Amino acid sequence: MGGFTGGTVWLLIAAGLAVGDLLAHRRRVTTRAVCRHVVDEPKGIVKHSLERVPLAGEGKLVVLRTKGPSVGAGRAVTISYDPKRDHEVFLADRHPRMTGRPVIVAAIGVVQIAIGIAL
Repeated sequence: MGGFTGGTVWLLIAAGLAVGDLLAHRRRVTTRAVCRHVVDEPKGIVKHSLERVPLAGEGKLVVLRTKGPSVGAGRAVTISYDPKRDHEVFLADRHPRMTGRPVIVAAIGVVQIAIGIAL
């Protein structure tokens, strides 16, 4: 019975994370930023150093990581972010409604429940 109870707790945590992600998506702020520097990282990741117009006391400089280049140095781009997580910046048209965290946590819960039922 412990596996079932533990799995249920993991599923409840996953549900909470999903609700949090959806609320963050609703709170998101969209603004313009100018790319100051572009650096290639391993595995095809490109790090863009952006300067944005701070709206609510956030830092002026932020980092955007994408697969492949998204904007060149000196060019403007529209970004979005949750003011409560102002360091997590996305391209405005690619801001995810949900991250992978709830899915991973839910998978752990499902595995625990399956093991609890099998035993």
